[in-house]
Amino acid sequence: MKKIGITGTIAAGKTSVSILLKRRGFPVFNSDNYARMATHSNNPCFPLIIEAFGNDIIGSDGDIDRKKLADVIFHDEEKRKQLNAIVHPYVREGLMKFFERNKDNPAVFAEVPLLFEAGWQDLFDMSVVITCSKETAIKRMMEDRDYTEEEALSRYESQLDPQLQISLADKVIYNDSSLSDLDHEINMMIRDLRKEIRNGNQSV
Repeated sequence: MKKIGITGTIAAGKTSVSILLKRRGFPVFNSDNYARMATHSNNPCFPLIIEAFGNDIIGSDGDIDRKKLADVIFHDEEKRKQLNAIVHPYVREGLMKFFERNKDNPAVFAEVPLLFEAGWQDLFDMSVVITCSKETAIKRMMEDRDYTEEEALSRYESQLDPQLQISLADKVIYNDSSLSDLDHEINMMIRDLRKEIRNGNQSV
């Protein structure tokens, strides 16, 4: 089984890539969705997060209000590290279970936005960075997430340096154009992947 990690810069289209891969029948793990489960009141991470951040982040539904939590960690790097120390082991455990469930598949993918920050490169056979220009990212955040230009710029600047991400990647996909162009890039990546796996007497 070939394990491919999907990561990259903010608003570059990582989720779009995951959707395109799922449409092709590939198993895809979404680490953000799994991390979101950690904010539910019945999750084992919940009491640890409340102990670290207080009851003020609990929403009206009894779960953690993710926006309140995000506002706290965005302005406090130590708090961000504290949250990651609680949530990352839970997500990693889920990723390992995903690998085990899909061990008979020739190739599986995992969307992990903080792949490099978490130091999880060694969990994968290949890392793919999805990236785009700063201008494209700012525009997308303003249009799709209703951020002000200042908010979008602040979030762009807070991420791991895009050039460092590119330098760490085994493959880079630039997504500044249309969805059809991105779809074509995925086709090319799968074509190359099939060649690699074919050499190992597997089929994709």
